[in-house]
Order: sequence, then C-alpha cells, then structure tokens
Amino acid sequence: MRRLALALPLLMLSVPVGAQVAPVSSALTTVNPALLAKARPVATIILPDGTMAKMMGPMMQKIMGPMMDSFTKIPVHELLKAGGMDSVEADKLNPATIDEIMAIMDPNFRKRMDIMMNSMMPAIGQLMGRFEPDMREGMAEAFASRYDAAELDQINAFMKTPAGAKFGSGFMELATDPHYIGKVQAMMPAMMQAMPEIIKKSTAQMEALPKPRTYNDLTPAERKRLEALIGADAKKVAQ
Repeated sequence: MRRLALALPLLMLSVPVGAQVAPVSSALTTVNPALLAKARPVATIILPDGTMAKMMGPMMQKIMGPMMDSFTKIPVHELLKAGGMDSVEADKLNPATIDEIMAIMDPNFRKRMDIMMNSMMPAIGQLMGRFEPDMREGMAEAFASRYDAAELDQINAFMKTPAGAKFGSGFMELATDPHYIGKVQAMMPAMMQAMPEIIKKSTAQMEALPKPRTYNDLTPAERKRLEALIGADAKKVAQ
C-alpha cells in the first residue's frame, strides 16, 4: 500500500505529459541549415526561457489537487486490473477507493502527497529548464524537417502578429490547462477498464517468444562477458 501511495504522483504526472518516448534513432535526416534558421525564431516564441519552470511549478500545482481527487476515487480493483491482476479475481474485491483505504492506512495521505507534489514539481521544472536550449533546438529541427521555406515564412509572419505571439507563447502551456486536463481526467475510468484487455493481448504475443534465459542457461563465455559488462559477479547479481 505504501508503494501505491508513493506511485500515485508519478502516475498522475504521466497523464498530462503523455506517453514515454523511446530513444530516437541516430539515423535522422540532415536538416537544411537555411530552413533551420527560419525555424529557430518559431521555436523561441513557442518555448521561451522559463517555460518549463512555469509549467511544472505554479501551473501544475494548481491542477494536481483536482487530479488527485479524481484519481483517488477510482476503485482499487480497477487499478489492480490495469496492473495485470486477473479480471475475475479483481472483480471479487469490494469497490473500495484509494481514498477510503488511505483514510485507514494513512490519515495524512493527502498532506503527504501535497508535500511531495509541492516540492517535486518545482524541482522537476528547474531541472527541465536547464535543457530548454536543447529542447528549442530540437523543436526547430523538427519544424525544419516538416515545413518548407515558404511555409516557415508564413508561420513566422503569423507569429509576429499579436494573435500569433499570444498563440505561440502559450502553446506549451495548453498541456496544463484545466479544460484540457479535465477531458483527460474523464478518460481515466475508460482507460482503466480497457487496460486488462490491452495487457492480455500483449501478454499473449509475448508468450510466443522464448523465455528469458537465467544465469545457468549461459555459456561460460557469455557469463564472462556479462561479468565484464556489469563489473561484478553476474551470478550474485542474477540471484
């Protein structure tokens, strides 16, 4: 139960942020320098300095309370099913919510979560703020690879208008807008109900693959290589 409590803020944080992105292949097409020069001003307007600190700090803190209220009212058996528990077994459980359970297990649960969120979000914002120049450059490269010179000129012209400047500077913040977050929150029960079937399909596909090998399945050469990679006795690590 303690693990569930600690995991809640991270689960909720994943909603507005979106799906995790896999490492990008190094086989990217070369960006035209001329197009990149046209794309950089657009990226600068969309992601000005301080955006991440603003999004992950005060703006995110305002919406975490309602998100917590919504999330903790989901029946625990739905979360267990989403985590892979057999649907039939999970449905045998009473429809108790996280709020109801935590009222017994940890009366200070909400205060604890508030402290975590109020300290974690600004820290994440400051950390991400250090990478804003790289994020801007990546955004500019993405624009330069998607739009031609004429299109980028039109986008730049729009960004120089009052409406364009307002749209551009607030675009990133749309992900934390209460109207948008409210629609995402409304999807959560349906997502929880759909997860068991999604997991079931992927599990069936994985069962067709050979099972992962244990230390005892490795050849002496593979064991030696593994120990060199880990820098320790592979048998002890595998246990």
